[in-house]
Order: sequence, then structure tokens, then C-alpha cells
Amino acid sequence: MAKPTITILGLGTTGTSVGLALQRANAEAELVGHDKVPEAAQAARKLNAVPRVEWNLHAACELASLIILAMPLSEVDETLVHIREDVQPNTLVFVISEVLQPAAELLALRLGDHGHAVVGHAILNGVGGSLTPRVDLFDKAVFVVAAGANTDPSALELASNFVESVGAQPLFMDALEHDGIVAGVEQLPQLLGVALVHMLAGSPGWGEARRLAGRAFAQSTDTGRSAAHLFTALKANRANLLSRIAQLERELAAWKQWLAAEPAAGDDHPLQLALTDAVNERAVWEMQAELKNWDPSPQVGGDAQSHGFLRQMFLGNLGNKKSDQGGKR
Repeated sequence: MAKPTITILGLGTTGTSVGLALQRANAEAELVGHDKVPEAAQAARKLNAVPRVEWNLHAACELASLIILAMPLSEVDETLVHIREDVQPNTLVFVISEVLQPAAELLALRLGDHGHAVVGHAILNGVGGSLTPRVDLFDKAVFVVAAGANTDPSALELASNFVESVGAQPLFMDALEHDGIVAGVEQLPQLLGVALVHMLAGSPGWGEARRLAGRAFAQSTDTGRSAAHLFTALKANRANLLSRIAQLERELAAWKQWLAAEPAAGDDHPLQLALTDAVNERAVWEMQAELKNWDPSPQVGGDAQSHGFLRQMFLGNLGNKKSDQGGKR
């Protein structure tokens, strides 16, 4: 029996790391990669993330059992338009994106009622280090999985097994709920970083200030995204982000008062109290992020997860037999 084909579209940090993780899991599948930037495809191939690289997008996707789109949201729409004729009825199309509802809407728009379309977001903490393609990038990381309006439950099962096969922990979440949270924990920090650069670079003293900008400035303003990528993602989640900005404005007003306060002798300074609370909260989060101990429940062994994921792909029914036996999952 021929091996199933897993196609990875987009061979940046995420896509290349997916390929490496699947190779580590001894995936009994043919891994195919495609990237519109030839240098990115060549780099992924040199790392053996994808043994086979296809320069033609259609050739990469034809007869694929799983197509993973690991690219900026700005590129997803055009890619779906090009590949929709190549998507087989039981092909799982998995879009990895930092905002999920807009990605799900694109899937519905371009693939219609295709029941095997899923969106997901890998939460790559990267505390204390830069993110580069590596085999363990997703190990114990939270990987949010969300369904579209027409997603079949069996597709969610296969998506979950895929996530476990690359070493991550699947977390099922409503796409809208996810985007509301991400607006605060990911997009608002990105927006603040570029806003800070925009403010300082436009001030008269920037010529001298940039000589004094060090590690704190670098860390707080590094978005890791291009302007085009940021624009598409921020605009797509605009309603949630505007709500978070309003929340931040109220918070900044409070911090302004705490900074200006002159408490009576013997009273705790409100600024010190607020700083202590914030620093302690961040310390707890950083410890959890480093340990990746969000879910204390037992985890199934990686081999069993990988075999289940690939067995479904070999059968070509994305778990439909289970559904026929009473809908158990």
C-alpha cells in the first residue's frame, strides 16, 4: 500500500519544525514541502525536514492526505485559491495561524463545505531564547485547535493526533474565544512594540536616544514579524484588539496616578504594590512557560499517538469507521 502524503506549504520556522518533528516520530508517510522562496525550501531540505521539495504548488498538493499551511495569514487566501482543485474529499487542510476566526472564514470561503478543514495556533513561548527551526520546537507546547462551521468531528480527531505526533498538547477552543485572548497576550504586545519605536523614532532626540537603547528596548520592540504580516493579522482581529487597547488605556491611566502619587508617611506606595504584583505574576507565568506544565493530566506515549494518526491516514477515512460505530471518539 502506498504511503500517505503529508504536504507542508510554507517552510519557515513553523513549517520546517513540523517536518523535523514528523521525521522524529518516524512518520510512515511521504513528506513533501513547498515554499515560494527557493532559499527557504532548500534550507528545509538540507535539514531533512522535507525529503522531497516540489517547486510546483499543484504537484505538491495532489493526492495529499494532509495539507498544512504554515504561512502568514496574508498568504493563506491566495494559496487556498490555487490549491482548492487539488484538495481531495478526505484531505485534511490544516491552517496554522495566530488568529483563527479569520483563517476559518477563508477556509469556508475558498473550500466551501469541505468537512475536513481545521485551524490551529501553536503557542511557542520561546522564553529566554530565539525561535529557530528545530525538532523539539513543539514539545509540550500548547497547540490550539479550532473547527470551522463545516468541520467534521473526525477531522478534529485527526488534527489532534497530528498535533500530538509533533510533540504538542492539543487544546480545543472556540476560534472567537481564542482570538479575543490572543489580542491581549500576543497582538497587543506587538502593537505596543511598534508604537514605541514609532514614538521614539519620530521624536527630536532619537539621534541620541538610539545610542542608549539596549537590551530592554530590543526585547520590548522585537515583534518577529514583517510589517505586511503584522498589518494583515492585526486588521483581521481588529475588533478584539480595539477592545484590548481600550482596556490598556484604562490601565495606563491607573499607572499614571500611581506614579504621581505621594502617599502619607508609613503608607505603601501604590506604584510599588502594583509593580510587586505584576513582577510576581510574570515570574509565575515564566516558570510555567519554561516547564510547560499547563496540563497536569497524564499524557499518552508519543508512539501510540503517531501510529493512530498514521493509521487513519492509511485507511483514508479520517476516522469515519469510529463514527459509524456509534460516534465514539
